[in-house]
Amino acid sequence: MKFVLDNNLNEYLQELIDKHELNLSISDLLNTIFSNLDITSKKEIELLSEKFKIDKHNVFVSKISDYLDIDLSFEDNEEIFNKYIANVIHKLDESKYLANPYYQLVKAKPIKFKKYELKIDHYEPYELFAYLDMTSENYIEINSLGYFENKFPFLTLNYQGVTWMNITPNEIETMEKSINLIKGDVVVFGLGLGYLPFMISNKKDVSHIKIIENDKYIIKLFKDNLLDYFPNKNKIEIIEEDANRYLNIDLKSDYAFIDLWHSPEDGLEWFIKFKKSEKYSKSTIYLYWLESSFYLYLRRLMMTLIEESLSNQKIDYSKEESYEDHIINLYYQKTKDLVISNKAQIDNLLSDKSLIDLLLND
Repeated sequence: MKFVLDNNLNEYLQELIDKHELNLSISDLLNTIFSNLDITSKKEIELLSEKFKIDKHNVFVSKISDYLDIDLSFEDNEEIFNKYIANVIHKLDESKYLANPYYQLVKAKPIKFKKYELKIDHYEPYELFAYLDMTSENYIEINSLGYFENKFPFLTLNYQGVTWMNITPNEIETMEKSINLIKGDVVVFGLGLGYLPFMISNKKDVSHIKIIENDKYIIKLFKDNLLDYFPNKNKIEIIEEDANRYLNIDLKSDYAFIDLWHSPEDGLEWFIKFKKSEKYSKSTIYLYWLESSFYLYLRRLMMTLIEESLSNQKIDYSKEESYEDHIINLYYQKTKDLVISNKAQIDNLLSDKSLIDLLLND
C-alpha cells in the first residue's frame, strides 16, 4: 500500500488514525466496567440519589466516571466520556425480557452433566453488560450498554466452571433482526441453548429447522432438559456433525443462521469460511450473529495495516502468530501494489464490502 500524500489526504489519514486509537481506548475503558461489581451497589445508588436529589441513573453514571478516574475538568475528556460512555448506558426494563416467550416457557431445572452445568445465573443490580451489536458512525465505534435496577435472572450453561452460553438481553436483541427475517426451510449452525430455533419454530412461515452441532453432550443436554419446552419441537431436527462439512456445498435451504462463536475475536475464522461458502448456495440467505461487529473488527485490522504502511516499518508479513496476523497479512498481499491518492479510495478500502471481498479469494 503506497500513499501519494498531499495536505488533504495526510490530514484525513491522521483523523482516521486518531479515531482508530479512540476506538481502542474506549474499548479498553468499557472492558474494565463490564460486569464489574466493584463500581457501586444498589444501596449506594439509592442513598446518594435520595441525599442529593439526583436521578439514580445520573448517580450511576457519575460512579462510573469516578471508578474510571476520568478527570472531567478537561473538556476533551468530558466530551469523550459523555458521548461514548455515558450516552450509551441505558437502564433496561426487566419486564420486557421476562415477557419473552423463551423466558416464559423454558423452565429448565439446574443440572450437571459431564463437564457442563445448566443453571440460573443473574445480573446484579447496576451490573453493566453489552446488549446490542456494535455499530459505527463516521468510523467511530458505537457501543450499547445496559443494566437493570433489580437482580435479573437468566439461563446459562457453564463448561468447566466458565460461562459457555446464556440467554441474556444481548442474545435476545442481537438475534431479533434475523428472527424477523427467517422463513421457510432453515439451517442453524450451533445449537447453544436453542434460543433462535425456539423463536423461529414458533413462526408459521418457518417449516423446518435443521441444527448442526458437533458436541454430542450439548445435544444430549438440550434434548433431555430443554427441547420438551418447545411448543413446536416437531419442526426441529438436530444433527451431530462438524460445521466444516457444510462448507462449499449447496445447503438447499432458504436461510442459514451461523452462530459458532462467543465473540467476533474467536469467531472471525468461521465468519470468513462461511462468507466464502455463500457462493455455493445461491438460493440461501446467510445470516450471522454479531455480523456488524465482525466488520468493525476487520476495519480495525485494516487500520493497523494502514498505520504500519504510513510508518514505513519493515515488517515481515509472512510471519503469523495469530489469526489476526493472518488477516492483516492477507490484506497486505492484496493491497501492496495499491496506490492511494485521495479520500474516496480510503473510504472504499474501509467499506464493509471491500473489507470482506479482499478476503474471499485468497
